Amino acid sequence: MSEFDTTQHFDAQKAEAYDRVIRQVVPGYDVLHEMIKVLLTRYVTKTNAKLLSVGCGTGVELITMGHDFPDWSFVGVEPAPAMASVAQANMEIEQLSDRCEVYQGFVEDLDGDVEFDVACLILVMHFVPDDGSKEALLRSIASRLKPGAPLVLADLHAEVEGERLEKFLQIWRDWQLHKGMPEHIVDRGFEHVVRDIQFVSEERIMELLHSAGFKTVEPFYGAFLFGGWIAWKE
Repeated sequence: MSEFDTTQHFDAQKAEAYDRVIRQVVPGYDVLHEMIKVLLTRYVTKTNAKLLSVGCGTGVELITMGHDFPDWSFVGVEPAPAMASVAQANMEIEQLSDRCEVYQGFVEDLDGDVEFDVACLILVMHFVPDDGSKEALLRSIASRLKPGAPLVLADLHAEVEGERLEKFLQIWRDWQLHKGMPEHIVDRGFEHVVRDIQFVSEERIMELLHSAGFKTVEPFYGAFLFGGWIAWKE
């Protein structure tokens, strides 16, 4: 499996189409973000909280939370230049640019002295290999969170050798066809999944979170091979 290059994969064409396509690919994509909003309403009590969105893409989390938490401030970091550019434009369109900053780069590039009250890592870590890089990403996020702050994580997960992966890949493919995606586009997308997604089990995700400095972990979302969890920094 070759190393996935997010900056090349998410080019200008994919960035412009992302917000439409992702809703045909990820079951319950908008519901996932609504659920995150409800979780943060309950668990983040600070009025002027600061949220970090890692791998913010086109800025969906920033827009959703930006409108629902008008006293919060937000930082999004996105390695793909085309995606970061769309996110920056979306902040202007949504009139959120005064509270939402978008940086092109990696979380490690951010000022390490700035501490956040909450972080989101949505549909990102499954691109990162489990050779120490997944844990390093989580540690980098943890180092920028205040003690006790929550991390909201959503990712693809499955045992690589298990029957569940093969079965649910087919079911997931059927769902995308049901949503009206052309078969050749779906097939191309699954070539990307097989080539680039670094699947690990849910148990492994729990291990990585604990090793990176997060304690209690609660699941809140599940759809085919997708899962969502909220964890708290120790």
